[in-house]
Amino acid sequence: MKKKTQIRIIVVLFIILMIFLIYTKIKNDHNKEAIAVQQTKELFSSLDQNYTANINKYIIYGTHFNIEGNINIPKISGISIYSVDLILKNINGDEMNLGCTHNYKNSVLSFSTITEINKGLDLESLSQSNYYLILKVIYSNDDIKYYSLKNDSSYENTTYYTITKKSSNNKIDINFDSYNNIPYMGISVTQINKLPDDVYDIVIDPGHGGSDTGAINGSNTESSIALQCAKILKQKLESSGYKVFLTRDGTESRQELTANSVYDENGRVNTAQASHSKLLISLHLNSTTGTVKQGGVEVFSPSNCNLDFAKLLAKNIVEKANTSYSAVDTYKKSDGVYVRNFTNADILAFKTKAKKDNYEPYNITTSTPYLYMIRETGGIATNAFVDGRNKNYGTNKYYNSNIGLESYLIELGYMVNDTDLQNIINNKDLYMQGIADSINSFYNS
Repeated sequence: MKKKTQIRIIVVLFIILMIFLIYTKIKNDHNKEAIAVQQTKELFSSLDQNYTANINKYIIYGTHFNIEGNINIPKISGISIYSVDLILKNINGDEMNLGCTHNYKNSVLSFSTITEINKGLDLESLSQSNYYLILKVIYSNDDIKYYSLKNDSSYENTTYYTITKKSSNNKIDINFDSYNNIPYMGISVTQINKLPDDVYDIVIDPGHGGSDTGAINGSNTESSIALQCAKILKQKLESSGYKVFLTRDGTESRQELTANSVYDENGRVNTAQASHSKLLISLHLNSTTGTVKQGGVEVFSPSNCNLDFAKLLAKNIVEKANTSYSAVDTYKKSDGVYVRNFTNADILAFKTKAKKDNYEPYNITTSTPYLYMIRETGGIATNAFVDGRNKNYGTNKYYNSNIGLESYLIELGYMVNDTDLQNIINNKDLYMQGIADSINSFYNS
């Protein structure tokens, strides 16, 4: 009897404890919600509601986010603008400065974070939270004003997935909404355990393919060696935990001229973009007329890009594969790193062709990347332009996209230099290890 009484007491105490824990959780959750509501209210009440900044353009290139816009602010006599910054602010009041350039003229303040397209806000660095993007202006009288941002671009809400690290990713939603009639740009970061089926981390593009062999030396073809290297690199990256996509795997038709069909629905440009990857590595072997006394590595990058990663790629390939930097000086920016844009002669040739084929010339400048696998996979960030007007080609469905892959074209060596070619054939694994090491180092995997 005494034992039964003890059991009843224990059961009753357990029930009381569970009720208390449930009550505490509900109370804490309610308090958290109440606190969040209050903090959000305070954040928006700190904004100057007399003026709103307009977003004219925002881009995601690789892993980085950038924005530009303007705001009309009447000039006040005796007071000037001391500094301008774009900041990410969460409801706790924490601020992250993005930095920006600005110009104030005729009461219009223009601002931009775009200096190098692979710099700016590193989306990979954001912790899980809800952020608001706000314009911060400090005036010469020490007055500080915060302004909300309204979307005036042609691009709406978008979703970004971070590169896989430790089998996990963050989902980042960039959205436009309003709070009590105050427009804003928000960034929400949440954790997911698996990428969607159609989202990858890295895309590898083995150059040429199909009936397009690329450069040839004896029985060796550029397309075949590039594909062998791509498969090795894919395996190495997957062993590091990345989700990797190949633009071609060797099953393409031998009758298909891959070089001219890259803009087809399932061509290399469109499939690369459709992979939602952050990084593209395009593998090639160089070709030239005549004799090449010295071969070597050449890494091509967009012109408006920070070149640190390109330098790392070139350095690691040279050191791992016991090869050399290319001796070519044309378009060279540093050892093994090159930037090739359209020249005035190239632009004139394109305009002449457009006139001959009766289509409107493309908007090409001397800042436009010449190599299509770099240019056309970067969207508006790299001035992609293949929009279908030239009927001799297909259409890059993503030419006007504000989301682009950070793309590098690597010439592993020269097909016409026998020493260079044999080193690549014999040491494909080492060449690819140099690339894999660069990626792992740069993305802190």
